[in-house]
Amino acid sequence: MPFELGIFLGAKKFGDGKHKQKNALILDTEQYRYQAFLSDIAGHDIRAHHDDSDQVICIIRDWLDTASNRKTIPSGSVICERYKSFQQDLPTICADARLNLAELTYGDYLYAAGQWLKQTT
Repeated sequence: MPFELGIFLGAKKFGDGKHKQKNALILDTEQYRYQAFLSDIAGHDIRAHHDDSDQVICIIRDWLDTASNRKTIPSGSVICERYKSFQQDLPTICADARLNLAELTYGDYLYAAGQWLKQTT
């Protein structure tokens, strides 16, 4: 989403007040892949996740821990284990709700996550 990122970075640089305080985490599959199509963001800390959901979760968790100053965010490994548990339970949740796992919309996915949270917390 280079266009949306450009709007965000432009608002941060040229905006006022709350826009100047914006904070973003930029992820890409590979460390320097972005240079082929978005060289203007050189100098930003782009984090590579290598298409690994555990890496994505840990990178985002650590960024949120720093950016939010919260100290109540579980460690990355704990979040990864909960995500794996959700992924294992997702087919059953979908079957119970008469949803096809391969056709989930964003809303369906949110519904399934909500159901799972009700069952596990």
